[in-house]
Amino acid sequence: MSRDSHTFVYLPGGGGGGEHDLAAFASGLDHELRFETINYPGWQRYVQDDFSAETLIAELTSEVVKRVPAGPIRLMGLSIGGHFGYAVALRLQEMRREVAVFCVIDSFMIASAQPSAGWKRRALADALDLIRKRRFGDLLRFVRSKAWRALLRLAGGRLTGPLRRFAANGQLPSMLKGDAIAEQELSMRLLIRTVAPWIADLDRNPVPLHAPTILLRTQGSACHDAVWRKRCPNIAVREVPGRHLTLFEPENIQGLREAFSAAANQIAA
Repeated sequence: MSRDSHTFVYLPGGGGGGEHDLAAFASGLDHELRFETINYPGWQRYVQDDFSAETLIAELTSEVVKRVPAGPIRLMGLSIGGHFGYAVALRLQEMRREVAVFCVIDSFMIASAQPSAGWKRRALADALDLIRKRRFGDLLRFVRSKAWRALLRLAGGRLTGPLRRFAANGQLPSMLKGDAIAEQELSMRLLIRTVAPWIADLDRNPVPLHAPTILLRTQGSACHDAVWRKRCPNIAVREVPGRHLTLFEPENIQGLREAFSAAANQIAA
């Protein structure tokens, strides 16, 4: 007897849609899960004059409707994708489209583009974890990512003008040529700088999303439960093992699956 199949439209974290193995997450669940990943535009779009958080949500909503033109919609958002998923779900709610379920994975609050409290401790823990696992290639990429992030934060808004000229001419800045990590960090910094104030505004007068919602979050994100409960009154919260960057690691993936299954059963009851 074949299992029922559910398709989720997936909004990834700021690093993009290829950062996690969704097939490993779906393996072994009662329902077969499929994922339609929507990737974000990238730095060339973020430096355009007409780009804003509102235009991004409108574009994402349009893409979701394109992927699921009829019937119920299932959304999943990881990290910053959880905030985008909430906003998209509200748009769909206004359009009278059914959101069958909305799943948020470790989506913590962002108030500004500045480093969040405790970032040094978390970064050290992540680096030590890679050393313990002898994943030195991943450690090198992690250190390069953090170095680019620090440099781009120092540059602040001074990059926007030159980047806009490069984008208009269809060119890549020399620092991005052949360096996927630098391009990913640049895209993420520009995106967060634009959307962070908008995310903070979401909760000044939060609009309730009436769809069944699952929040899978690490212990480090527990302090944000109250915000998600205001956004999504029909929510099932489950703590998952690991830290933000290790959720999909082999030692944590089974706990993530079990938490998703338990929460899905709770909201279906």
